[in-house]
Amino acid sequence: MILYESDSAILSFDSSIPCLELIVKQGFHTSKAFKKCHKVAVEKFIELKQEYPDLGIFVDARDLFELKSSEMDWLAEKIFPKLEEAGLTKKAFLYFDTEAGKTILARYKDKLSGSKIILNEFRSFKEAKTWLKEHKCKDME
Repeated sequence: MILYESDSAILSFDSSIPCLELIVKQGFHTSKAFKKCHKVAVEKFIELKQEYPDLGIFVDARDLFELKSSEMDWLAEKIFPKLEEAGLTKKAFLYFDTEAGKTILARYKDKLSGSKIILNEFRSFKEAKTWLKEHKCKDME
């Protein structure tokens, strides 16, 4: 079920896992669009977490060309703490197969260092969603 869509991303919900899915679209993404999508993701996570205690987040950012340092800092200061406070413990990324993607993922992991949020990377939707489904939040705390 699609919860939000913009020129840069689609945010949907898969109740069978359960997880929010953030799919980054190809093309140039403005900071404003990036932030709006993440703000909506936090709002939807908070709404759905009560009904789905094992809710995770799945991100397909293979088409993300660049993530500015200011955007990463904003995520670390504004978004990650809210998600952690709301009970997020598991986040799955599709494998970044470019140097830019690997750099983004390394910075992302660095910003999550010391957090309760476990970040895993996968090569396929199936692997990522299987991990999200099989790992219960209470087991990861």
